[in-house]
Formats: sequence, structure tokens, C-alpha cells
Amino acid sequence: MDGTQGVALQSAVLGHAPDVWRPAIVDPAKTLLSSVEGLSARRVDAFDALVITKTAPGFDQAAVDGLRALVAEAAAGRLGVLKFLVFDFAHDGFPLSIAADGFTSLVAEIETLILAAPVVSIACARANLAGADLEFALACSMTVAEADKRFSFAADIAASVGTYGLLAQKIGFVRAERLMETGEIVGAAHMHELMLLKEVLDVDGGPDGLDLFIAKMARRYNASYGIYRAQRMAMRPVHDSLRA
Repeated sequence: MDGTQGVALQSAVLGHAPDVWRPAIVDPAKTLLSSVEGLSARRVDAFDALVITKTAPGFDQAAVDGLRALVAEAAAGRLGVLKFLVFDFAHDGFPLSIAADGFTSLVAEIETLILAAPVVSIACARANLAGADLEFALACSMTVAEADKRFSFAADIAASVGTYGLLAQKIGFVRAERLMETGEIVGAAHMHELMLLKEVLDVDGGPDGLDLFIAKMARRYNASYGIYRAQRMAMRPVHDSLRA
């Protein structure tokens, strides 16, 4: 029995209507991430979106565990009405980010979220991405980036099977191999040409630019959800076969 059923049963016994979750009172997303350094949550209620801002590169154990719990709650429908789960990468520098244990499972869960719930995952690069951060972004249903941001594919293919697999699904094996073998650092405009970015955002937009993009996507939510769900159904999730 999940939490909603439990509340309903208790209400029936006590003889009053069930109380519903209201973000202004208790926000489970913020609770789940409250002790994770470098992660914060905010809601854009007008568009049924939850934005997770990430200000530290990579994924330490606390970040992996916190985000896995968050994605599990989203998949189970326990984060309130939710259409978009947005990961806002806003760290400094250009590190080759690394990840702790459980990262492969986290990325697999992001890949398949749209099959479990009517939630479109979006990665927004307001930082330069490499390593684990880039892999996570590629696993989302769509990615957007500010115009001056860069993406590094400088990685050993044998050690970055997840990134290579995600790239190959999106742009084909030959182009994915060339990107990673040459270790290219690609700008947002080129990423858009490769169709790895949905849209290039105004550099000066900041969080407001992201919110404007969410507003635009909200107007075409049904089409986007249908397309990305069908896409995931047609392609086997890359990280399912990589789980330990």
C-alpha cells in the first residue's frame, strides 16, 4: 500500500475526506535533497515542472542516492502533479566529472522514467559538461544549453560505454566514435547541429531563460511526451545492460 492509499484508508476510518499534498506545506522533493550539498529543488507550478539545480560537478554518493530517491518518487507519482523534471547544471569550471556507486542505475532510471510516469526529463547546461555530467544529460529526454557552453567528449570509449551508447542511439555509431576518439570539445551551436540539443538558450537568460523554455514546452507537452515515450519504447535503454 502506498502513502496515498494509506491516507485514504485512514480517512475512511476516521470519517473525513483525505488531506491532499500541497507544495506550500510539505515539498517531498526538497525534503529528499535537503541534506545533499550542491543540489536544490524549486517548483514552477504554472507549468507542473520541478527544477533540480546542481552547483557541484559530478555525482558524489549523497547526490547519487538523493537523485535515485527523487526519480523513484517521480516514477511512482508521489511528487504531486509533474510534467517536467528538469536538471539545471550550474556548476563552475570544466572538470572531467566522476560519479559514485549507483550512478549507472541512476542513469538507467532517468532513461526509463518516461515509461514509468508521464514525466519528460530535461537537462539544461548552464555549465560546461564532461564525464558523468555529460552522460547524465544525454540520458534525459532532451537537452538544452546556453550558447557559450561547451561539451567535452575527451574520454576513453572503453571506460565510457554509457556515454558512447547514448551518443550512438542519438547520432549513430560512426559519428559517436569520431567524437570520442578525437576527444572533441563541442560548442552549443555544433551540438544543436548534431541534434544533441533541443535548443540553444540566451547566455544572459539564466534561470529565467530556462523557465521561458519550460513555458514553451508546456504548450506542446502532449506531443513531446508522446514522441519521447515512443522513442524510448523503440530503443532499449543503454544503461539497463550496464547495471552491476
